[in-house]
Amino acid sequence: MARIVYALTSQGRGHSSRVTAMAEALEARGHELLFCAGGGAGGLLADQGRNVIEVPVLRHLMHNNHIRLWTSLMQVGKKAIETRGVVDGLVERFEAFRPNLLITDFESYSVRAAQRMGLPLMCFNHQQILTHTRYEVPRRYAWDAWVARLVINTVMPQQPEHVLLSSFFYPPLRYEQGATMVPPILRAAVREIEPSTEDHVLVYHNDPTGVVGLIEAMQALPEHRFIAYNFQPPPDAARTMPNIEFKDPEIDGFLVDLASAKAVISTAGFTLISEALYLGKPLLVMPNGGIFEQTLNALYLKRENLGEAIMHRVPGPDDLRGFLQRAAQHTGRRPDLLTCGNDEAVQCIEDVLDRVRGRAVVGVS
Repeated sequence: MARIVYALTSQGRGHSSRVTAMAEALEARGHELLFCAGGGAGGLLADQGRNVIEVPVLRHLMHNNHIRLWTSLMQVGKKAIETRGVVDGLVERFEAFRPNLLITDFESYSVRAAQRMGLPLMCFNHQQILTHTRYEVPRRYAWDAWVARLVINTVMPQQPEHVLLSSFFYPPLRYEQGATMVPPILRAAVREIEPSTEDHVLVYHNDPTGVVGLIEAMQALPEHRFIAYNFQPPPDAARTMPNIEFKDPEIDGFLVDLASAKAVISTAGFTLISEALYLGKPLLVMPNGGIFEQTLNALYLKRENLGEAIMHRVPGPDDLRGFLQRAAQHTGRRPDLLTCGNDEAVQCIEDVLDRVRGRAVVGVS
């Protein structure tokens, strides 16, 4: 049994979904966990009865499906300066917990606290696939890839004990000794639900303002029923858009609608793509502009013939109609690619724990 600090960012639901799944697996092996998170992710873990240290949330800003990169970086930098005392508090809480290891899922305050203490740390996320694998993309994305790597290398530690990557596509690793790649991490609810095919298309967008034109594109296809999550419906939507049901984000209800959808249209976040593919759903993705991780997800989704993507613009009625006509081409699971990586991830974490605890014993002796 080991004591582990598990820290995660609150940007997007994917991090909290991954950490919830890993918390269940690690606790089942007898490990004691202390969580470090803010915002909705911290609240979700606290509602589950877990011990959570709250930290400020550093978010990027979106508008019309495109990240406001430089505004986001300035906002994050300003907030990091204003909250620099947070690290002092984390050091105090961590020392009282006496952890053997810190795992960070793209959370930066905990990294600085661990480095100040000399606490061994490892990274576990999907973002670092951009820095730790040899992926191939068209030259037009070279600048976006460079900026993304710069941001990631600024936020994440340069020499962690190990980098654990979760992915639905598998480019070769740059540093095989220092990194491990596993299939997607899936929470128990996703693994256990029985998929079905009803008459609705699930549509999800990670920016509550949505994207201009997408609602109208759905409205133009009255022969299809859409369940749209995280959109702001027009005041008269119930009358003018009877084929669209608008819903607020809610984890359990969302999974039920996902598992029973005939197709999925969404931004290109890693976790939703992974869950949809695991459940055998046809996918059309529209990556957020300026978030290269989502661009890479979309490119590999197309390359592996697992789904379709609309790049650099909002899908129109013809795009949606054409995708739904072709949806059957992308239905069904791919056992060779789409497995569950939970057990492999736990084994990797325990291998790192054995290494750092063995080193500590040698140091004491």
